[in-house]
Amino acid sequence: MKKEGFTFIEIIVVVGIIGIILAASYPSILNILEARALDSAARELLTTLEAARYTAVNDKVNCRVRFFQEDNQWRYMVEIEEGGLTGTNPTFTWKPVPKFIKRTLPSKFNPQIQLPAGDQQIVFSPLGLVANYNFTAPQTFRIILQSQKLKNLAQDDQRILTIYAGGSIGYQKAKS
Repeated sequence: MKKEGFTFIEIIVVVGIIGIILAASYPSILNILEARALDSAARELLTTLEAARYTAVNDKVNCRVRFFQEDNQWRYMVEIEEGGLTGTNPTFTWKPVPKFIKRTLPSKFNPQIQLPAGDQQIVFSPLGLVANYNFTAPQTFRIILQSQKLKNLAQDDQRILTIYAGGSIGYQKAKS
C-alpha cells in the first residue's frame, strides 16, 4: 500500500524557499510603505488646501490655511475671516472652521514651508484666488515634504505642493 503526502524534507525545502523570497522582498516592502506614507501626508495637505479653497468660494468668505510650529512640529489649520464694520473701523478676526481639525505634518518628512516671510499662511479669496500671493516671488508658495530613507535609496524622495495665484495647487514627485 502506497502512502500519499509530502515528506518532512520536502516541507522543509518549501518553507526555506518561502523564507528566502520573503527575506529578499522585505526591503522592497519597507520602501513601498515609506513612499506610501510620504504620499499620504502630502495628499492630506493637498486635500485640506483644496477644501479651504472650496470653503472660500462656497461660503463667499476669505479662508486661510495657517501654518505654525507647536511642540517643534509644523501644524496647520483652516480658518475663516469673520467680522465687519463697527462705525468706520473694520474689525476682522480669523476663526477656526469647525469641520477642519488641526493637523500635523510628520516631522520625519522634514517639512519645508516656503510661504511669504512672517506670514506662513495661504489665504483664499471668495473667488478662489490666492489673496496674499506674491507675484514678485512666486517660488515662495511651496510646501515640500522629503523622506531621508527614499533619498538614501535614490528614489523620488520629495513631494512638492506649489500654490499658484489662481488658487490651483500643483503636486509633484521629485528627487532631491
